[in-house]
Amino acid sequence: MPSSNDTMPTRLELAVGAINKLTIQGLNEIITGGQVPALAAHTEIEGRSVSQKSAVFYGHFLPLRSRMLAVLAENYRRYFKLAMAHPRQSGKKPEQWAWSQLQPAVGAALEWIRDWFMLACDGENVNVRRAGSTAFVPGQTISLVIPLTVEPFPSLEAWRAPAWLFQVSIALVGIGLLKPKHVPTTDSEEKLGVSHTRLLLKGARRVFLWELKSAIETVWNEETAAAGAIPAEATDHDETGRPNKRQRTNHSLRGVEGLGQKHQDLSQYMHNLTEKQQMAFSLKFEYELGLTEIALRMGLDRKTAYEHIEAAKSKVDQVRSAEKRKSNRAKGTPG
Repeated sequence: MPSSNDTMPTRLELAVGAINKLTIQGLNEIITGGQVPALAAHTEIEGRSVSQKSAVFYGHFLPLRSRMLAVLAENYRRYFKLAMAHPRQSGKKPEQWAWSQLQPAVGAALEWIRDWFMLACDGENVNVRRAGSTAFVPGQTISLVIPLTVEPFPSLEAWRAPAWLFQVSIALVGIGLLKPKHVPTTDSEEKLGVSHTRLLLKGARRVFLWELKSAIETVWNEETAAAGAIPAEATDHDETGRPNKRQRTNHSLRGVEGLGQKHQDLSQYMHNLTEKQQMAFSLKFEYELGLTEIALRMGLDRKTAYEHIEAAKSKVDQVRSAEKRKSNRAKGTPG
């Protein structure tokens, strides 16, 4: 049983934990479920001519890549919406906070690309090992000895992709123009060198990140537009989920009506703010109200109120920094 001194997780922490679980679940479905299509691709590739192998490979890979991009974009959306709801904890730029939260999943997706390439091309990778093989004869019963141990998998950095997989196309595979002498022969079953394999994987990851960036930009536009259309009707809560004691049911109150004394006086820093910036800054930092109540008192939506607060805070920070520099210079001036 937790002790009474244990710190309760905040609403933000609980939400981040829930999104993390959803992200892991979505990744696992593709990473684990993608092994069967990779093995199917390998079997089909083995029976095709060199000129057809690449098309078979990408025919199996591209739908999985699209699913992976969709999982990452959807969970970026969740992180972004969470950041918009908790600006004090997530910082001034919710898109950067959301992207940082997504990084472990992005890293896992990039590793998955390498592992899938290996499994589809070679029929095994570090997670799926080949125990043995035998010719298939319809109606024949066979027995196959399954070894109790397998040889250690070779270094991932030493893996060499088949030559037929190499292409030069910045848009399709992320590999730009190369000097003719640097382009490998691609119409054979031979293996690429380590450097060309590294270039191939780098290109695949580059295209993946380009498409992910495009998907995330769409999410950002959709959610930013939606946030501007949300009426300020929700009830604020503190970080433990309890209703904010300052939240008022009387939405007719405007400005500082009924708020009593300020918690602190910052008026000396507000001379260069617009009227709305002054009001937003005062309600936030002098009266310490939540974003929803600030929006209600100013007759604005939450996003616009947030923008006034951030613009005011930036100007005030500049004034305070200038005063600090002036004070430091004065201290260094001999009497």
